[in-house]
Amino acid sequence: MLAFVLASLIKGFTVKKWLVAVLIALALLLLVAPGIVGRLAEQNIEENIDWAEENSPGVNIQTERFKRGWFTSVGVHRVVLEGGQFAEATLAYRKSTGNNELPSLVITSDIAHGLLPGGSLRPGLASTLSTFQIDPGNGELIDIPGKLTSNVGFAGDSDSRLLLEAGSHQIDDATIEWQGMDMNVISNTGPGTIAVEGEISPWRIAADDTTVDVAAISIKADQVRSDYGFNVGTVDMEMGRVEVIEDGMPFSINSVSLTGDTSIEDDRLNARSAFAVNTMTIPAVGDVSLDVDFDISGADAAASGAIAAVLQEAQSAPDPEVALANVYPQIEDDLGTLFAKGFTVNIDKLVITLPQGEVSLALEISIPETDAGRPVNWGSVLLQMSGKLDVRIPAAFYQMAAMFSPEAGQMIAMGILVQDGEDYVMNAEYAQGLFNVNGAPMPIPLPQ
Repeated sequence: MLAFVLASLIKGFTVKKWLVAVLIALALLLLVAPGIVGRLAEQNIEENIDWAEENSPGVNIQTERFKRGWFTSVGVHRVVLEGGQFAEATLAYRKSTGNNELPSLVITSDIAHGLLPGGSLRPGLASTLSTFQIDPGNGELIDIPGKLTSNVGFAGDSDSRLLLEAGSHQIDDATIEWQGMDMNVISNTGPGTIAVEGEISPWRIAADDTTVDVAAISIKADQVRSDYGFNVGTVDMEMGRVEVIEDGMPFSINSVSLTGDTSIEDDRLNARSAFAVNTMTIPAVGDVSLDVDFDISGADAAASGAIAAVLQEAQSAPDPEVALANVYPQIEDDLGTLFAKGFTVNIDKLVITLPQGEVSLALEISIPETDAGRPVNWGSVLLQMSGKLDVRIPAAFYQMAAMFSPEAGQMIAMGILVQDGEDYVMNAEYAQGLFNVNGAPMPIPLPQ
């Protein structure tokens, strides 16, 4: 019967009538959809805010206003850095200024929503145009000459580009100058993916007898939220020359670089990172450089994630120092699991270049897997672990350290350091509770 009715209706329509019917249906869809999509777009924004706060302890994002219309909406959000990892900076700011109101970033977003938001031919939930203002803490907003354009897809994915134009601003006796920023961000709160690539152009602050010059900073990252609550993927950051002159005393860093690669295989965490500070010039000290390359492999991902979550929560506490000091009971079981399942740590390279020469260190530690189903026995862990440590210190640096620390001066007498040309070295190996330092055995007490 239903098939007969449908067939009769189809026969009664001409080609033009079908075209009109399709156009009417499409028009109704385009008229009704924006209201529904606007609601989904608002929900997507709130999800992104929650995600940002979860991944950035100390970042507080407040929705000051959100006016949702049928085809367009306007949202105003305020970003404040307070507590957590910013607790010390927050306290220092309040002490130096006597102002309890913290500086904040005010973001105003014009949102177009519908199946083809803003007249675009690209289907999605919404397209947004955001502008920025700085509130120094007194409510007098300072416009920032830049914009953020975003497209939000049906699956919660967003493609954003942040463009900041060159400009300058005067605050009391301080002048801030910047050459701009170009940053692209692709994210999806569903699977928790985020890819960032762009550059922050040079900027400068000049106030009284102090100037700060920072060269370009490039950032590239591609990460995804793992099932264990932390991100895995790659990150690559480079910062050019930084120079600070205060009261005629210069401090500078030629460049800084950071690379990292984190992955999970068979529920085990593998992470490798390299960090380098090239020629840091310190008054009364001289030129100092740092080059570090280390990796962790085979660590239990679930235990690592649980420990990281507790530490992150402690960093977000009103008093992070107190919270971190009392964190051990919360991570004790996961720490036991981590060591019971075993892992390895390698510091392939740690080189500090000083005016007196190079201080170098290489470290290998291997924790074998034991019975992860039983409470961890720390004495057993120490007996089964193995390690190797090689240290090389310039004689001039050691002699200077010995002048300030009697304990350092005793290291030669104890055989911990031996002279090798113009350097002092330590070659140590550890296995089954026994240290072998420069060829001499050195037993250590172990907990029962």
